[in-house]
Amino acid sequence: MHLFSPFARARTTACAIVAVLAGLLPGAAAAQSITFFYVAPTATVKAGFGAVAPADTGLFDVGYAHVRITAANEAKFKAAAPANLGKTFDALKAGTRLRNRVNQILRISGGLTDVTVALVDDRTGITAGSRFADMPRGDGVLYVWPAASVSARLGNGRYRGFIGLGTTAADSISSKWPGLWLAWEGTIQHEMSHTQFVNEKTKWGSVNIVYGGDGNHWISELLGEQELTFEEGLGTFFGLVDNPDWSRRALVPFWQNADGRYDLESWSVLAGTAELWNAPHTEVRQTPPTPPPTPGGEYAVRTYKWQDVPGFYIQFNENTSTAFHYFFWSFANANKDSAFAMIRRSASAMSQDRRKRYLSYAVNRLSLQLEDFAATPAGAAAKSAGTLTSSMFPYALLDVLTHFGMSDADFQRECRADNPDRTPKAFTDYWTRRAAVRALVQPHLTADPIRIQDAVQAVHDYFRTPDTILATGP
Repeated sequence: MHLFSPFARARTTACAIVAVLAGLLPGAAAAQSITFFYVAPTATVKAGFGAVAPADTGLFDVGYAHVRITAANEAKFKAAAPANLGKTFDALKAGTRLRNRVNQILRISGGLTDVTVALVDDRTGITAGSRFADMPRGDGVLYVWPAASVSARLGNGRYRGFIGLGTTAADSISSKWPGLWLAWEGTIQHEMSHTQFVNEKTKWGSVNIVYGGDGNHWISELLGEQELTFEEGLGTFFGLVDNPDWSRRALVPFWQNADGRYDLESWSVLAGTAELWNAPHTEVRQTPPTPPPTPGGEYAVRTYKWQDVPGFYIQFNENTSTAFHYFFWSFANANKDSAFAMIRRSASAMSQDRRKRYLSYAVNRLSLQLEDFAATPAGAAAKSAGTLTSSMFPYALLDVLTHFGMSDADFQRECRADNPDRTPKAFTDYWTRRAAVRALVQPHLTADPIRIQDAVQAVHDYFRTPDTILATGP
């Protein structure tokens, strides 16, 4: 049995709905904005809002109407909407903890993406032709699955993101997932982060190709490219920073599992890679979805242990991006706020260009920031206090997560291929220490269960000694 990714659904295309919404909204202000619409069956909206309700149906789905939520009609919205939609709206108001975190995430694109959020009463079900990503309930009725999309650049030089949030998912996630309501807020943070990665999303032209022939991806799946996998994992990181239950009950246990934990379906792009496909594995047969996105019969799913996956391909699983950013945030400079800001700046460097959305590029950007900070008076003070983290730590962290499974040449090629505008000193110095670091953590990585936290702690301890600190030159 495979666990679905918490966010395992293809992103809906934004083009048509964004074009219509742009006409419904006032001109974009200089500051980034979030606009809310209440979407519900037409009779529900008319009963709650009367003459102000739109007469049209079908913008979001046939049989549904919508109204923009404002201060003037907020009370009517609260009276008409299911409880968790009202609670979601309140949680995203200016000045709340969630909104403050979302505002940080929304700076990744440089303040250029305005976001429309549709709060959907989907209890009676939506159609397969709706503007939302969907998921079937046990009875087959479709409901809105949380998903984000972002437009091409608009005529005013800005972008518009679109996120659908339905009450069915809100009710389920907030009552079942690790962290409960914090898991729902984390879902929102995850989707908000997707609106910040603009322009081309995937080299394949369709995320379904990345997800494989069944159109879904699992939290354990090795996907068809690194770029979208990187973005998915980073979004999950943003979703867990305020929800410690997620890292404790989901992320860390995944990385402690020494048994089979990675899945690869035979309909996947990576199934054509003999080095991975033929690595030691177990295999089961799966029944195609109904109807299958891709014509064909039964397909195979192979499951691999972490140590059996060639190190390079571990980057094709979204949990690698999540863990990389989570452990950097947990350890770097003993300051989570500072580390979070570094991660946001790293993401900003990738927000406009899919070809930079790689873990090796994140290593580059975080390493440079650590060296820049080390060159400041505050960095010098942190070095004296023993809290400064070496710029070689991001290299070692990616090495740990890929069980040192790339050769020096392959790892270096990954770092160079992203064409960074600057090369940190760590890129030269790390390779002289790599063998020693590997020997240091090998007992943790070969243990069962895997002692992943101990391995990262050991690496970080090694890379905060004064002799490992590198600083940007004058």
